[in-house]
Amino acid sequence: MFKMKKSIAALAVAASLGMGANAYAGNNDGGIVVSVSDSSQSPLANVAIVIRNSNTGFRRAVTTDSDGNLRVGLLPVGVYEVVAEKDGYDTVSLGEVTVKIGQNTNVNLTLYPDNVETISVTGSAIASIDFTSTESALNISAVELDRLPVPRSVNSVALLAPGTTQGDNRFGGVSFGGSSVAENQVYINGLNVTNFRNGLGFSNPPYEFYDQFQVKTGGYSAEFGRSTGGVINAVVKSGTNDFHAGASAYVVPSDLREQAPSVFEADGSYFTYRDNDRSSEVNYNIWASGALIEDTLFFYALYNPRDVESRSDRRLSDGNLNESKDDNAFWGVKLDWNITDNHRLELLTFSDDSEDVTEISNVTEDGERYRIGSSTSYSGGTNWSVKYIGYLTDDLTVSAMYGENKYDLTTETDSSADCELALDYRYYYGFATDIPGTGVVSNGCATTSNYYLEEGEDKREAMRLDFDWAVSDNHLLRFGMDNETNTSYGNEFYAGPRGTYWLIYGGFDGETVNNVVLDADTDYAMGRTRTVGGNFETEASAFYIEDTWTVTDEITLTLGLRNEQFDNKNASGETFAKIDNMWAPRIGFAWDIGGVGEHKVFASAGRYFLPVANNTNVRLAGNEADQRNYYVFTGWEEFSYNGGTYYAPGLGDQIGATRVTSTGEVPDTRSIVSSNLDAMYQDEIIIGYQGMLTDDWSWGIKGTQRQLNGAIDDMIIDHAIAERFGCSDDYHPNQYVLGNPGESMEVYTDTDCDGSVDGWATFTAEELVYPEAERTYYAVDLNVAKAWDGVWSLDATYTWSHSYGNSEGLVKSDNGQDDAGLTTDFDFPELMDGAYGNLPNDRRHMLKVFGSYAISENFTLGINYSLQSGRPVNAFGVAHPGPDGEVDYGYTYYLSTPSGEFNDDGSIIYDYDQVTRGSQGRTPWVSRIDVNLAYSTEIAGLETRFKIDVFNLLDADNVTRVNEVAESSQGQASPRYGLAQAFQTPRYVQLSANVRF
Repeated sequence: MFKMKKSIAALAVAASLGMGANAYAGNNDGGIVVSVSDSSQSPLANVAIVIRNSNTGFRRAVTTDSDGNLRVGLLPVGVYEVVAEKDGYDTVSLGEVTVKIGQNTNVNLTLYPDNVETISVTGSAIASIDFTSTESALNISAVELDRLPVPRSVNSVALLAPGTTQGDNRFGGVSFGGSSVAENQVYINGLNVTNFRNGLGFSNPPYEFYDQFQVKTGGYSAEFGRSTGGVINAVVKSGTNDFHAGASAYVVPSDLREQAPSVFEADGSYFTYRDNDRSSEVNYNIWASGALIEDTLFFYALYNPRDVESRSDRRLSDGNLNESKDDNAFWGVKLDWNITDNHRLELLTFSDDSEDVTEISNVTEDGERYRIGSSTSYSGGTNWSVKYIGYLTDDLTVSAMYGENKYDLTTETDSSADCELALDYRYYYGFATDIPGTGVVSNGCATTSNYYLEEGEDKREAMRLDFDWAVSDNHLLRFGMDNETNTSYGNEFYAGPRGTYWLIYGGFDGETVNNVVLDADTDYAMGRTRTVGGNFETEASAFYIEDTWTVTDEITLTLGLRNEQFDNKNASGETFAKIDNMWAPRIGFAWDIGGVGEHKVFASAGRYFLPVANNTNVRLAGNEADQRNYYVFTGWEEFSYNGGTYYAPGLGDQIGATRVTSTGEVPDTRSIVSSNLDAMYQDEIIIGYQGMLTDDWSWGIKGTQRQLNGAIDDMIIDHAIAERFGCSDDYHPNQYVLGNPGESMEVYTDTDCDGSVDGWATFTAEELVYPEAERTYYAVDLNVAKAWDGVWSLDATYTWSHSYGNSEGLVKSDNGQDDAGLTTDFDFPELMDGAYGNLPNDRRHMLKVFGSYAISENFTLGINYSLQSGRPVNAFGVAHPGPDGEVDYGYTYYLSTPSGEFNDDGSIIYDYDQVTRGSQGRTPWVSRIDVNLAYSTEIAGLETRFKIDVFNLLDADNVTRVNEVAESSQGQASPRYGLAQAFQTPRYVQLSANVRF
């Protein structure tokens, strides 16, 4: 009889331990949902349930409701024991109930008539389905990741999730569901650590610091916002009653790292020389954890000294040798205080300060080396948060958090006062120098890696308040608010005594430059001078409410609503862009077919808003001074610096007037933002199915649609002003206005053509001529997974997707522009003519397979394989068939050829061919196999593990980005069009050793 009851109880538990993400789990905690029934499967009310973490002593004592159910939310992640007691029934004890970040673990218990015995069952974390969840997310722990050959970065973890792809190599980052890499949010223990300046990157603790990750790819709940991409939600490690300590070393030796191929011109000379590149990395981790007061106060502390070195040798392509070193150490501490069973306090603090020093030298053809100087880039900062969790009653829980996040953005060089950047484009389209047969290109003593300088820091002050209230047996209500004050300090300028960089071009007879027709054989120089500085603040706040409604035993509805507002301020502290009452509904549906816990149909629909990045405050509403001057180029003037020979451009007559984009004054806020500005947002619909094949195997299929339905960008309106008020043909006040492309604009502008703003005007979408911003994403994911059973695991996903439109999002992979909200998109109507097509993050096919296998008690093998189709390829030109011909800047979707005829002023008449976005094929498919082998043993009583990871085992070198500029100047084809500019990461080996006690 006893064995029979134990078997029945175990089966009930094994079938109900859920690992799917639940929309109403806490943002950096988890929950346990318990359902108790008797032997006839009737609900048992008033069952006393004790949930206890044996590692920390934390416990919660609660009672089931009239339907035999209860939920305990906001639990720290970890392993718990669940004990159920009721007079007249056996006591059931369930051990190893794993609570994961953002999840509810579902437990079904059956109690039998009292035989004065305790039934103890074990339900280790079994991968099954949460049959109430409507969220799309990947949950994975540090223990699971340790079995896989995954590079030690948060982005690499995110790339395991379906629908994610690596962004352009100039940005890094991850694209979720066709969005740009700048539209994601990253949280560490509930603290938002995302770069709010331009959306790229986030605070960067070492891999060893993390305990669990949740990668949300869609359908996430109303408590999350400010993202039209994805959310990476992470929690760090914590201490327990047992003292533990350890150390580890991860080494990537230079000798075991391959390099990307060099790229050659048609004549055999180097386009990009990489043969002598080198890089190495060493990370040490020293950590300790334990109890300062048993069952009450716990700590976890980690210290991470590191040494990262790289050598970028371009002596045969641009003459420069850059040698970088970063040896700053990370430190982090987590404290947990169980004040009582009903009140907890968490404190997190860490510093990821980094100082990357690059020594820059010039190397001549005969190998002589001259030091130019050093460039130092500072990043990271000190971060902290404190969080209170109160279990006020069995039904009501509250969480309150405050935290600060800092990020340094300073770049300085010891040669900035003397060295300007000077690039010669006449013979070679790209940054290169001193190549026989192609001519000199880079002549100044500043380089492309140290000509742009910045003093800056970003600081986030974040607070949030969340409530979790079980209103009734069928309704769980979550509601709360969050607020962020994001402050950016910036001072940006170009190196050199004039603060100017120079580009030299070869002109030809009849070419129009800066509205002037050139004489024959006139070469010219363009000099750009730009400065901007100040303090800029953005207030972002939101409140939300969400009801999880158990309609029947089989059907669950999630009904959420989020309201957001953003208030962006200029350098004077005045509001220049404020958008409020952004209502974002989030609706979910889950159907446990048949109510047996084997098949689920789910769907979600939601709206997601994206704030105006602080980069827009700095660039558009700051004291930016930006101007371009054109001169006749008279030749190179030689000078010496640090023993090397360099050249400065000789300047003749100025060509045309100075082109002023920004005057250096904080602009009138009425003249830079449309008064009817609407928010940038995206709508999403997901429909899917999940089912169990066996106790270990599951499968699912999911369809996703995402539609960008509003965008924000800066647009020039000079043409609309001139047309409305009858200004002259040479009227160019350069009034850029932040607005919604394709919609009307209300703005304070120049109504009498004198160059000064003086009155309000409303321009229609037809007058402005800009198309609507469009981005559409469709995807189908097919997944098969086998849970880890102590021997092996497997997860395989195939994704078909299509991302298309005319706007990638906040950044622009076409030209590597990370100028969030102010890319060249929509700067001129001409730049958007032909821009509709397959977007840079479109990957039509993706296959991801990862898993691990325990060869023996000591040896474990891991594999991570990915295959994806290539990136769409463009062919950019520099001119447009409109009346102005060559545009001031930015690339068009037109290629031109001289017609052989001339206008009356001697300028050339061109023929034009439109080449629409993404129509020139794709880069090659990219495949990659990563493997590892780990050996675990015990040495002198210490748990010890040695591991080797080999990334890109076959050293595949597929091209991931090509030169897409098809014209070097109007009517002049670029011979470098189509040459490879980036490759997939070459093979490298990581050796590691780990010891703990």
